[in-house]
Amino acid sequence: MTALRDAEGFLTRLDDWNEKTAQAIADDYDITLTAAHWHVITLVRSYFEKYGLSPTSRVTIGLLKQSLGKQASSIYLMQLFGGRARRVLAQVSGLPKPTDCD
Repeated sequence: MTALRDAEGFLTRLDDWNEKTAQAIADDYDITLTAAHWHVITLVRSYFEKYGLSPTSRVTIGLLKQSLGKQASSIYLMQLFGGRARRVLAQVSGLPKPTDCD
């Protein structure tokens, strides 16, 4: 069964998320998920599980800096997830649309 997504590309049921769904969504953006992608996905999903919110860009960068150090930046996210990195990251991670995304 294919997970249903809304008009903006976010899952309509967050419980439909799994690794296959993540890669299928990433495929829509020509992204092959690597260990670096999964590291970020795991961080934002853990944050969501703890707080019930998609982390904002600032929070996401903070989480990355805690685990990766200086390497973590918005540029790093764009290298992994493209020009609309936070939006794509949330979609691939099976999270709701972040409040700081247009």
